Amino acid sequence: MGRINPTVEYLLDMAVRHVNAGLHERASLICQQATQAHPPHAGVLQLMVWLELRQGRFAFAHRLAVQSLALRADHLPTLRLAADAAQAAGAPEQALQAAQRLVELSPDGAEAWFAKALSHQDLRQFDGAAAALREVLRLQPQREDAAVNLGIVLQESGAVDAAMQAYRQAYRLSPETFGRIAHALAAPSSGCLWLDLDDLRTALRDVPA
Repeated sequence: MGRINPTVEYLLDMAVRHVNAGLHERASLICQQATQAHPPHAGVLQLMVWLELRQGRFAFAHRLAVQSLALRADHLPTLRLAADAAQAAGAPEQALQAAQRLVELSPDGAEAWFAKALSHQDLRQFDGAAAALREVLRLQPQREDAAVNLGIVLQESGAVDAAMQAYRQAYRLSPETFGRIAHALAAPSSGCLWLDLDDLRTALRDVPA
C-alpha cells in the first residue's frame, strides 16, 4: 500500500501543538510541508503569519496575512495580525485599512482601536490617532499606554496643555510611564523641555487649577 499523506488539518494541528510547546522552528517546517502538499489553507497561513512576525520577517508576514484574508475575509485574529504585520513592515496605509476593518467588525474592541491609533500615528494623522486613543481609554480606562500615546500625538499636533493632561493621566495610572513621558517631552517639537526631572514629576502629580 502507498503511503498516505497527512491531511492539512492534521498538519495544522501538529504545528499548533509545536507552537504551544515552544518549538517554533519545527512548527514552521510543518506549515511549509502543509503549503507544499495542499492548496492554500487560511488557518495554516494565519499561523505562518504569527511565526514570521516572531522571526522579524515582517514583509513576508504581511504577504501571508493578505493571502489568508483572501481565503477567509473578515477573520478577526487574522486582521489583527495583518495590521501588526503591515505596521512592522513599514506599510502604515495597509495597517490602517486592516485596523479600520477591525473597528468596523469589533467596535467595542480596545485593541482594534489601539491598532487604528498606531496606524494614524505612523501616518502623522494626529487627529485620527487622538480620536482612536480616546476610544481606547473609554473602553479601557486603565490603559496607561494609550494615555501616554495620547499625550504624544497631542504634543505632536501642538496641543501641549492637553498633552500634559494626558501625561498626568498616564502617570497616575502607572508611575513607570515617567521615562516615556520625559523622553517625549524632550522632543524638539514639544516646546516644553524639562531640565529638572523632579519638577516634571511634581507637574505630573499636580492637577492644574
